[in-house]
Amino acid sequence: MFFVFIVGWLFFIIITALIASSKNRSAGGWAALGALFGIFATVAIACCSKLPTDAELAAIREASPDVTKVCPRCAEKVKVAALACRFCNYEFDPASIPKKLEVTQLPWTLVHDHGGGYGVYSYRGDKLIYSSDGVKWKTSSFDNPAQAIAAVDGYR
Repeated sequence: MFFVFIVGWLFFIIITALIASSKNRSAGGWAALGALFGIFATVAIACCSKLPTDAELAAIREASPDVTKVCPRCAEKVKVAALACRFCNYEFDPASIPKKLEVTQLPWTLVHDHGGGYGVYSYRGDKLIYSSDGVKWKTSSFDNPAQAIAAVDGYR
């Protein structure tokens, strides 16, 4: 009887981890929950939705018309804040960069909210501090977020 219990327990751990992995969730974490709660953890992860992968999130972000523009020379999509096309090196007119972008239109992630759209944001692993004075990145200051993002992209 004890052997059947152990086999059933291991079965739920493995099944829970496999389902979690197929839904882009932590297989190890869900395996631990499967060890503690058995069938209940298996049912819980089976009811969870699949998380998008990093590639899917990037594709969604790139498809947004507010974040990209089309290069007139090579017809490739580039970021709206780009000063030069990354494919053909076509240089955009600096006046074509929008002076005021909505914070939600930018490809950065809010880390700490200061209210009114201002706060600390993360972009490509770097911290950008957005306030009424502009955007600060490392030791540089920029008038608008688009310039700061272009600087981060140019630095990389």
